[in-house]
Amino acid sequence: MRRFRVVVPALALTLAVSVLGVSCGSSSSTGTKGFMAVASIASRTGSAAPYGVSQQNGTALAVSELADGSINLRAYDDLSDVQAGTAEMKKAISDGVQVVLGPTLSPVASAADPIAQSAGVPVLGVTNATLDMAAIGNLIWRVSLSENAMVSASVKYAASKKSVKSAVLIWEPSDGYSTGSAESFRSAAKANGITITSEQKYVDGVTTAEAIAAAASAGSPDAIFFALRSAVAGDFLIATATSKAVRVGGNGFNSTAVLKSSGAAADGLIVSGSWNINTSNADSKKFVDSYTKANNVAPDAFAAQGYAAIQVLLAAMKKAKTGGAAGIQEALGKIGTVHTVLGSFGYDSNHEPTYAAAVQVVQGGTFTLVS
Repeated sequence: MRRFRVVVPALALTLAVSVLGVSCGSSSSTGTKGFMAVASIASRTGSAAPYGVSQQNGTALAVSELADGSINLRAYDDLSDVQAGTAEMKKAISDGVQVVLGPTLSPVASAADPIAQSAGVPVLGVTNATLDMAAIGNLIWRVSLSENAMVSASVKYAASKKSVKSAVLIWEPSDGYSTGSAESFRSAAKANGITITSEQKYVDGVTTAEAIAAAASAGSPDAIFFALRSAVAGDFLIATATSKAVRVGGNGFNSTAVLKSSGAAADGLIVSGSWNINTSNADSKKFVDSYTKANNVAPDAFAAQGYAAIQVLLAAMKKAKTGGAAGIQEALGKIGTVHTVLGSFGYDSNHEPTYAAAVQVVQGGTFTLVS
């Protein structure tokens, strides 16, 4: 399994410290309509660090540029771990935060978010693609698109533009994200008239990417669907580099770290996201410039989602009739349409965002926007 080493640029750390003021262990604050104590719980370390670091950098930048002192942002590290994530959620609630952004991984969020729900604190799921929000409660709101929305867009593109009629699904039964992503692929395949001819199950430490890839390619399917976490995504792209099948990845493949680890083997991969760097809206273009200057690296979708979470929260703060968590919870359902880096952002009755997915094809080591 490949391990990602994430380096946070010095300038990004300086920005985060100046914006956050305090990190884990900060004292609680009394909220008013114009001032919010907000927790950013993300995977700064661990397997999901490629997502979490970008997530928090994007959030910190948005607070610096847009909040005008109205948000006291506090950073917490969930370590990409369920136990650590629940501990950080409890600490954030104890610290008196009124809104939570995160945690990064859906399995971590599914364990930690009920703590916020019980405490009456709304949560914005910045990166939680497979989280079943309705099962947790009415205080959970998604910022990223769901895995269903992103996979559906990718599979539809593969069916209509690549004439895919059959596919093999590769997934990892022991991983919560992979399990949810696999179900999204099954639903999308059925909706688009694609037959999943077989399913190959990856077991970390038992099976290998090479063996699974060989089994997947044996029946000459039109496509290979990857419902796998980012930590193994690069290995599977390399293992299937010579396959003639169209390759479609879930959100675990939507990471620049995955592209770097797999190199030219990623070319041709279809994967959708909540955002693409070439998105044409004005907010997005300005964000790309400012994030790149602040961090010495271009933003990815997770940074954009972190930035958008603050745009959505600020819109709710303006709508809120009362201060604190209860006021924000009521206002989130009344924000209407908000112009964000992700596009025109709104919520449906299930607390799902309504903007369109960005369908991408990897070309020359970059995510090229195709739809």
